[in-house]
Amino acid sequence: MAELEKASSSELDASLAAKFIDPASEITVESLIKDADTDTILFQDREAVMLVIKDAERADQWLNINQWPSGWTLADTIYQSPAANSAFDGGQVAQANVPKFTVSNHISSIVPKIMGGIFYEKPPFELRPRPGTDKGTVDAKRSLFTTQLDLMHFEEETELAIEHMALFGTLIMKWGYTEYKEKRKRYVRKGEQQRYVHATGQVEMIDTAESDEFEVVNDNVVQSHPWIKFCDIRTVLVDPGTRVGDIRKAKWVVYRDYATYEDLNRLRGVEGYKIPSEAELKNLFLSKPTSGPDNITLTIPEGMYGYLQHALPRSYKTSANPLDLPLEILERWDNERVIVILSFNGHNLLIRNEVNPYHKIPFLSANWRNIPDCFYGQGLGILLGPEQLIEQGVTNLSLDLLAFCLQPPAVRKKGFNTLQQNQRWSLGGIIDVDEDVDKAFRFLEMPTPPAAAFTAIQMSQAASAASSGANEQVVQGASSSAGRGTGMRSGTGAAAVIQANASRLDSPMGRFIRQVFEPWLQIMDELNNDLLPTSVLKRVLGEELGPKFKIDHIQFREAELEFEVLAGAHLGAKKEMAQFLPIMVQLMTAPAFNTGLQQTFMKWDVVAIFKAFAEAAGWKYSQNFLVKMTDEEKKQAQQNQPAALQEKQAQAQQVQQNQKFQQDQQKEAQEQLGKAQNEVMRGAVEHALNSEVTGEPSNVGFGSTTDL
Repeated sequence: MAELEKASSSELDASLAAKFIDPASEITVESLIKDADTDTILFQDREAVMLVIKDAERADQWLNINQWPSGWTLADTIYQSPAANSAFDGGQVAQANVPKFTVSNHISSIVPKIMGGIFYEKPPFELRPRPGTDKGTVDAKRSLFTTQLDLMHFEEETELAIEHMALFGTLIMKWGYTEYKEKRKRYVRKGEQQRYVHATGQVEMIDTAESDEFEVVNDNVVQSHPWIKFCDIRTVLVDPGTRVGDIRKAKWVVYRDYATYEDLNRLRGVEGYKIPSEAELKNLFLSKPTSGPDNITLTIPEGMYGYLQHALPRSYKTSANPLDLPLEILERWDNERVIVILSFNGHNLLIRNEVNPYHKIPFLSANWRNIPDCFYGQGLGILLGPEQLIEQGVTNLSLDLLAFCLQPPAVRKKGFNTLQQNQRWSLGGIIDVDEDVDKAFRFLEMPTPPAAAFTAIQMSQAASAASSGANEQVVQGASSSAGRGTGMRSGTGAAAVIQANASRLDSPMGRFIRQVFEPWLQIMDELNNDLLPTSVLKRVLGEELGPKFKIDHIQFREAELEFEVLAGAHLGAKKEMAQFLPIMVQLMTAPAFNTGLQQTFMKWDVVAIFKAFAEAAGWKYSQNFLVKMTDEEKKQAQQNQPAALQEKQAQAQQVQQNQKFQQDQQKEAQEQLGKAQNEVMRGAVEHALNSEVTGEPSNVGFGSTTDL
């Protein structure tokens, strides 16, 4: 290494030239070798280079024979709908050329709906334990997956892929595993806080002038996680014999990419790559190698630059820095092996030739609409392109005819002193002629734009909505004239149209979930189990679930799970839910139905019903609208229950009755006491009045016990 860095340029050139490999003419038995550890058949270097180059040429040739690249270019042109200048009969009067964006409008309406369906929940997937897996392990894997999906920007990559699938018909995503170091900022005090103890014994930390100051510390943190990225359909060459729209069924895949000096230098630390020394690499890029044109499936004709808005092809140099020159890299993957070559100036460097560490092709794919016995699918660029061309053509022809009506040509009679030359028109201007005006000069009568032209435009718009599923009643929520002839006049017809359009959107989303998202979750789990360091696992789980969370990493790696993408937003199911909810409300308020529930000892789940209404309305149920009561609130609620209220009323009535009874008893006692007193008084008076005077007067007076 040190000797090469000190060597002259000529010595470096010779050293690098010795590593160039010419492709073999054919593969022989002698060129096959067996890997001792895995018993996988590998190829010698010259045969490996030949295999990559020949397979890439074969796939390129097959694509062009079947005109797939021309179809993708046409879809791209229709999507952008660039304006072209044209004139009547080659003159200077321009024809109408109003662009239409039918394909673009449909994609911009559909893709957000699909994205909202896939990422309706956070996280957008659910893990279910199989026998032997505890809940703590499931929670740990869920937290780990959520963090890793954020690190790889999965939602952003998914949106790029789905937009690509909607336009061209096929999405392809490449995946792998990476480990790197990154700087992470943290803030520390320059001084320590002072410890103050109150008289009560309570300890309080007091800030000081030094502790109020801070400094930024950068820590080197190891990141280790799976990754996945969107790939342009025109950069991946798939085995021409693949007969289904699932790239996992392909025998091999070649990925064409372009790398700079920094890209190649970073590969130096990746296991399996054999990158030339830094001195050799620098000398290579400073020698100004020429990079061939981008693959034929991605090349834009020179006449279309400026006509279609795109970045420069990846093979173009975009910087004056010689180290930023992109050099072509071809990666050939199959289930057993991976071969990578670097190509420039007709030379080939074999930088990787080993057993596939993943034991599967690291690509996933899905189609917008499948084509039988074919890998690639149909997108809206092909499906709606003709409708956009019809709408654009009819509109522009109608505008041309309208232009003739607004500025009609004139006819004049040949003869003496009549207009023989073109005259400049002006508002309020007068042109003198000797002949009869009606006979000498008049405007040519032009036909008006026929109403059938606008009917054709409406029919084209309706056909576009029927093909894509982006009907305005379903996707945008507004009514349109195109829907009046589709059966939307009745409730049954409206439900059928809504379901049909929603199902068209569900199909691409379902294929993405089935062929990309759910397999990727399983692949992530396998990659984590095989490659994730335990230290990184514990750090991530500690950040997500708290430092007190503990887990056995062997139990974590051996856990068996079932993966499910929630996609609470399956559009067709959501529409069906919205149609069923009114029926459910009627059942909830029907006395006979509720009586039947009570007889079978069943009851309504209020929380589940509330969630269903929220989801049907498009509102994510994440807020705690419904929470558990406290003990005091439970007691209060129990007291307010109808049975409790009736018991309270019965108790109150009993108290009132007891009080009334006591009052009646007291009243009766008082009445009896009064009667007794009256009887005593009456008897005393009668006795006094009826006393006889016989002899001496009595010395006892009434009520007196004393002697007189």
